[in-house]
Amino acid sequence: MYQESRNIMVKKLLKGILVTGVMVMGISGCSSNVQDDSKQKIVSIQKMDKSFKSEKREEKLDTLKKVLKSQSKYLKEENQDNNVLDQYKKTVTKMRKYFISDYEKSIKENTLENVESVQDKQQINEKKDNLNALKTLVSEEYKFTLDSKKQYDSYMKYITEIATQYDDRIAVLEKEEEMQKQAEIETQKEVQRTYSNEFFTITVPEEWGSNWSIQEDTSRTNVIDGITRVRVFMCSHHPSDGSEGGGAEIYVINMSDYGIDEAHSSSSFYRNLIPVAEDEQKYLYSPGGETSQGWAVFVENVAASFIDDGNGHTVPLATITLK
Repeated sequence: MYQESRNIMVKKLLKGILVTGVMVMGISGCSSNVQDDSKQKIVSIQKMDKSFKSEKREEKLDTLKKVLKSQSKYLKEENQDNNVLDQYKKTVTKMRKYFISDYEKSIKENTLENVESVQDKQQINEKKDNLNALKTLVSEEYKFTLDSKKQYDSYMKYITEIATQYDDRIAVLEKEEEMQKQAEIETQKEVQRTYSNEFFTITVPEEWGSNWSIQEDTSRTNVIDGITRVRVFMCSHHPSDGSEGGGAEIYVINMSDYGIDEAHSSSSFYRNLIPVAEDEQKYLYSPGGETSQGWAVFVENVAASFIDDGNGHTVPLATITLK
């Protein structure tokens, strides 16, 4: 009886050892399979990393997407290996660093120092267009190339701030251009309203338009003893509305061999050269008492007048300035 019981116990013990052995072998086999799978996964990740280094930018983005997709799939697996997780993290970080460097290089290349002093609007527009293109690119890629939405928002804010500075500077330059354009228009209008020679400058009212003329009457130039003593300029204004026009004759008298005040006060010779009654002659004094060549200028207005002689005219007339 005792021997029979002992044999039963031995059989049970042997059976338990056998089952345990089988279980251990099964666990060992599973562990070996997991290790093999992890090694293959790491090799696969490393292979994509190696390929990434030699690829063009568009290909690099595709490779990064593959790595991220593979990583996402792996994170759903039950049996995860920390070595594989570390390999994914290291590879993704390295790949993203390439794109981040690319973004920052583009930002740097398109950032103008002291933009407030830049006068080249085309240059500013080119930089702004490049930054706007970069914003579009980052918006399309950031879910793969950046770590978070927060990092993306930071890039967008920074790029937008630079582009806004460019918009502000362009607005200033365009305003300056418009002001310069208006100044040129006014200058051109001034030129169109101005007649000038070596003795005087005459500016007519803007409302006269082109309905006026000034020309020298060379037939009345007076030369005495080889010296030109008198030159005559004819002025005429014919309003386009048919109203009465005006005119003037301007006599330029050579008094260079006398002081202008002396000639005017003590000699009738020069004033007699003007075929106009003395009380009708308007004698214009320049600030220095004479023109730069020592000539005196007399004006005789006719009809509704041409030159403003200070006699209280009620219509706009031309102004004259001696040189």
